[in-house]
Amino acid sequence: MSSSSNPNSSYATAMSANWSRRRAERQRGFPTICRKCGEEAEIFTSKTLKNPGRLFHGCPNSSEKDKNHLFKWTDGSAVEEIHDIKSLFDEKIGHLELQSQRCEDVIRSYDKKIEDLGDAFAGLGKEVKEMKELVQEYEGDVKSLKKIVVCGIGMMLVYYYFTM
Repeated sequence: MSSSSNPNSSYATAMSANWSRRRAERQRGFPTICRKCGEEAEIFTSKTLKNPGRLFHGCPNSSEKDKNHLFKWTDGSAVEEIHDIKSLFDEKIGHLELQSQRCEDVIRSYDKKIEDLGDAFAGLGKEVKEMKELVQEYEGDVKSLKKIVVCGIGMMLVYYYFTM
């Protein structure tokens, strides 16, 4: 199987390794080597009366006398390959759906946090307004206190002036 994605990417490498492992374990899909002699598989056309023109993967070292070399019909291999790709695709779709659900959950939690922060900000705005009102009241009290102190100092000066 050839991948149209970048062969240098770790994802493509992992997929390639995964496919190779699957082929070796189950002998599914298109064969690549003959297990008997290790020769690379080739595609041949059947010339028999029973299957004329039918493609098959075979070992170039096979013969009528030694039939223990690689032989596998290409159409069967293609069906297996399609089933394997579909299984992998379904697995990846399931993984993406799970990741999508997790992302949606995170977004909902962030939306809730944003809403909570908005409420907290509104509460802080109310507190700031109350503090401003208190500061204004205290400013008025300080002005009154200044007037009382000035008046008291004035009375002390008058008392000191007249008692001398």
